[in-house]
Amino acid sequence: MWWNAKGPSPGPAEVRSRLTDEHRSRTIRLGSKAFVRATLAWAITLAGVVLAPWWAKIPLALLNGGIISTLFLVGHDAGHGSLFPRRWMNRLSGRISFLPSLHPYTSWVHTHNRLHHAFTSIKEKDPGFPPLTVEEYAQLSMFGRWLHRRKRTWYGLGLFYFLDMWAKWEAFPTRARSPKNPKAFQRDRALVFAFAVAWIGGLGWYGWESGDGAIEMIAVGFVLPQLVWNWLIGFVIFQQHTHPNIPWFSERDLPSPTFFDAQVRATPHVELPVQFRGAIRHIMEHTAHHADPMVPHYRLASAQQALEDAYPYEILKDHWTIRRFLRIFRICRLYDYSNHRWLDYDGKPLTGALFPTKPVDVKRMEGMLSELPLKASA
Repeated sequence: MWWNAKGPSPGPAEVRSRLTDEHRSRTIRLGSKAFVRATLAWAITLAGVVLAPWWAKIPLALLNGGIISTLFLVGHDAGHGSLFPRRWMNRLSGRISFLPSLHPYTSWVHTHNRLHHAFTSIKEKDPGFPPLTVEEYAQLSMFGRWLHRRKRTWYGLGLFYFLDMWAKWEAFPTRARSPKNPKAFQRDRALVFAFAVAWIGGLGWYGWESGDGAIEMIAVGFVLPQLVWNWLIGFVIFQQHTHPNIPWFSERDLPSPTFFDAQVRATPHVELPVQFRGAIRHIMEHTAHHADPMVPHYRLASAQQALEDAYPYEILKDHWTIRRFLRIFRICRLYDYSNHRWLDYDGKPLTGALFPTKPVDVKRMEGMLSELPLKASA
């Protein structure tokens, strides 16, 4: 395992020094090209769903759902401030890009930038699909255990994202999960709600007036694209930090994982077939994105290569195949945070230890310290 490397881990400055200013270069031309193309493609395919004959509506709806994910990834860059060189352009394009995926811009920046990137793969703070422990799984109801197992399947990824990310963190967070600026969040959520009402209402009105049927039009023009989009984003996010050779961490880990542990060693490069990389904005060249989120998507491929040249034995590079994809679901089920290994649903270990440190039993350590004799005063 590559965690056996001796010596101190490179820090953020050293890792980012492997990237050049060109990798971080943001231009209005390239940012506008990505934003305008994705926005127009979404609008055109939605218009096609509405106006096309019924035999063409479903294929266009599937395509529209795929483009929602592309537009979302453009907004993801804008949320990091890496799409355009100007702040107001990133904020405006980010809010617009997130509308078809029904994401309030403020909540995404909070959960993704401030939690996921700051506490990558740390269970108590990272909202990005942290695995349950055996104890947590056992405490679920019979239906809860059934649902959890369905979500961690290839066909359940859309439901996984919808319930565990969108509903819980983005659209209807509790007070503890909400962004620190509640007014901005409420404004962004109201904007998303108004957009959804206009989208659904417009489809229903046209379906009624045209004779195609209001419910049928809403189903094909809104529901089906949302199903496709949720599955695609679940497919992407699940694989970015879930792998049989990649650990998850806990706040109990002492010492804590270093920047290099979490952002480089535990962030794999899942190498998709070349024809899909551009469509998803090179987001699976994920090590480079975590090493420096200011690298825009249109430079991620070269940035990833630069990091792999610098750390050829530290970055997990995995060529995507259906067989490897399905293997994740067979192995990455529950997690033993004390021994850092993946478990089956009955607690059987499915991997060896993936991280060399073990959590410190804080209560036991406090008990031992309390039993030590006090030092006599001078």
